Amino acid sequence: MKKNLFFISLVLCSSCNIIGAGTLSTFQQWTLPVSKEMLDREVADLYKTNPEYLIPEKWKYLDTWADSGFGSLNGKIFYFKENPEEMYYISYFEENPDFDTQKDSKNATISVRAVNNGSIDRKWRTVDDYKGNSMEEKRINNRFHEEIILKLEKRMGVKSKKQNFWYEFFTRN
Repeated sequence: MKKNLFFISLVLCSSCNIIGAGTLSTFQQWTLPVSKEMLDREVADLYKTNPEYLIPEKWKYLDTWADSGFGSLNGKIFYFKENPEEMYYISYFEENPDFDTQKDSKNATISVRAVNNGSIDRKWRTVDDYKGNSMEEKRINNRFHEEIILKLEKRMGVKSKKQNFWYEFFTRN
């Protein structure tokens, strides 16, 4: 009985995004064997060498993340001009497997948290909004990987690891 209650609780928590990357749902997560500080520097440099990823003036009004209470995520926005024109709100965090010993982590996880295509409703769409549209979710994940993750890997001389979670079977079906 206790095992069944534990399993049910785990499934409920994962479907509510209590387990995973914070308070905002997430698309595919990628872990890089670097510190969060190093990833932060590389993302800043990526913007410098690729200014086309910066938010254009016409869409700056859509950057309301800090006002919405998500400022603690220290998120970034990547703009993509090419078809389809859209922006990805991303965030990253440092994994700390040795929380008790307070050791610095050497792994940072990064993912898309929301997508905005400048539509008239101005809404940022999370992975939950794409449930039932696996093709679009896959397109977003692939674009992020091809446009951002691969560039970060090359810049830092590391290889990322795609995160797969055991509970995805229950939350994605």
